[in-house]
Amino acid sequence: MNKNDRGIIKWQPFNSLINGKLVVNSLLLEREKINKPIISEEDQKELESEIIEAYYTQNKILIQYYKNGYLLKTLTKIKKIDCAYKTIYLENNIKLFFKQIIKIKFG
Repeated sequence: MNKNDRGIIKWQPFNSLINGKLVVNSLLLEREKINKPIISEEDQKELESEIIEAYYTQNKILIQYYKNGYLLKTLTKIKKIDCAYKTIYLENNIKLFFKQIIKIKFG
C-alpha cells in the first residue's frame, strides 16, 4: 500500500451523500402519506354487497384500497371471500380486509 494512500477514509464523504439521499427519499415518502378516508356504515354495507356481487359474477373490478398511508388501486377479479375474517383474496395475490376497501368500480 502506498504511504500516501488514505484507503477507505477517502470514500467516506461519498458514503455520507448516499445515506443523506436515502433519508431525504424516505422523508418525502412519509410526507405523501394520508389518513384513511372515513366511510359511513351505510357505504361500508354497500361496498360489501358490491364485493359479493363481483365475486359471484366473476367480473373484473377496479378496487381502490388504503394500505400503510397510501390509496392504491388494482384491476382484478375476486378469487375468494372469507366472511369470518372479513377478508377477500384477489386473483393478483393481494389479500384485503373489507375495512381497507374505499371504492369499487365494475370494469
